[in-house]
Amino acid sequence: MNITTRLVAFLFLCFIADLTPAFAQTDTLTPEQARADIAFLKRKLDLLHPGMGYYTPRPRMEQLYDSLYNRLTAPTPYLAFYHTVSPLVAAVKDGHTNMSHRRNFIGKQTRYIPFFIRAVGDQYYISHNVSPDTSLHRGFELLTINGRPVGELHRELMEADRSGSDGDNLTGRRQWSLVQFADYYAAWYGSADSIAITYHAKGDSATRQAKIGCISLQRFRGMMQRRYPNEIDRRPNLSVRIVDSLTRTAVLRVSSFMNTGKRGPFQWAFNRRLKRAFRQLRDQDVQNLVIDMQGNGGGVVTNSANLLRYWMPKPFTMMEREEMTPAARTELVTRWNPISALHFSWQYKRNQSGGFASRSVRWRYRPRRHLAFRGNLYFLMNGASFSATTTVLAKTLDAGMGTYIGEASGSAYWGDFAGHFKTVTLPNSRIQVRIPLKKLIHAVTPDRANGFTVEPDFTVTRSYEDLLTNRDYVLDYTLRLIREGVVARQPIRTRPLQASR
Repeated sequence: MNITTRLVAFLFLCFIADLTPAFAQTDTLTPEQARADIAFLKRKLDLLHPGMGYYTPRPRMEQLYDSLYNRLTAPTPYLAFYHTVSPLVAAVKDGHTNMSHRRNFIGKQTRYIPFFIRAVGDQYYISHNVSPDTSLHRGFELLTINGRPVGELHRELMEADRSGSDGDNLTGRRQWSLVQFADYYAAWYGSADSIAITYHAKGDSATRQAKIGCISLQRFRGMMQRRYPNEIDRRPNLSVRIVDSLTRTAVLRVSSFMNTGKRGPFQWAFNRRLKRAFRQLRDQDVQNLVIDMQGNGGGVVTNSANLLRYWMPKPFTMMEREEMTPAARTELVTRWNPISALHFSWQYKRNQSGGFASRSVRWRYRPRRHLAFRGNLYFLMNGASFSATTTVLAKTLDAGMGTYIGEASGSAYWGDFAGHFKTVTLPNSRIQVRIPLKKLIHAVTPDRANGFTVEPDFTVTRSYEDLLTNRDYVLDYTLRLIREGVVARQPIRTRPLQASR
């Protein structure tokens, strides 16, 4: 490259830098940049989110915003600004609204706490150790991390990130923040080369201390594979396993409502697997079906409807209403795609509030006839049973069917905010916030709810023995119910559907 070419390239880069100063990923924001970012986020939330004011009253949201905005009077380090913005996002109390770091803040260089931590009551224990220190065993009680009680850290992370939990429901926040404790910790406090811990060894009341090196995600996964190869859940989505031939009981694992692969449009791959699973249940004459939806964060609503078709007794709709704000149209109709405007008009119409409502919300799904399951249904669920998973649970409960075991689901019985999403990037910090564009209201009868979420008929919690043996304690409890013939709701006996004329 000659001197002239170098000079032209240098001037061009300077020109671009002058035009786009906001895109520089600096570690400190000026008061003007920080205030511009939080104002930008508040404006986007007010315009796009269909649930502003639903869980937290608008006056309270305005008061919170003012207090956060007014405190930004000095240069603010990036991570401190992330902490400042978080309460505004958390106050929406919507599990589909979440915040993530700017690009490359979390990456290959990030170092994570090298443990999986599980709670038994109010105490926290190491369940899986992937650190270089092999003297730390399962069942050791973890007391503090860097001088702070683990319970205190857990509560702070639960409040900081409400992903996967709606309203004031605690089960989703507790589940996600503990299962992904290392991820939450790194996102909130940043990467660390090491941590100082105090702990109790099993059967020993003496408080011990250790300094533990933190590890990369790649090393974390590799150590899990080497140390705990038999404890990694490798069950495919929609897989069937006979667990008790005497009571003719099977477990159907439903880990996601996303498509099972890239082959085939319109969720065909998911439906093929679903059909194969229920054919297997019929061929093996299964009478008690345990549907394991623990940790299922949701997915495509159509897939959840197709699962319901295998046991719902009569034609059903999934949603009572689907609504969007007026500004949501600009996110779904784009200039570069002239068909998008026509498609939007075909799918949505103006509602009384000036926003938009779905035209096809009352679509009716017909139950399956040949492979329909008419035995006892048992649902395993926890706080991470969210979104489309809660839709399945709510619709089944509304139909008066099923026995629910575990803990309350993460989403509300009435519905949630989901459907379409817009990820906005704050112009200076480059923090990203995902905003749902639809309010989805389940087609259920409010009086049939058993709580704000779908609540369990039988609440099951982990014991210390469960922790030590890595036992599937929710399934074990369910199998005991089946052997004793316990059901919360009897299957609905219906006549076979007649072909429509």
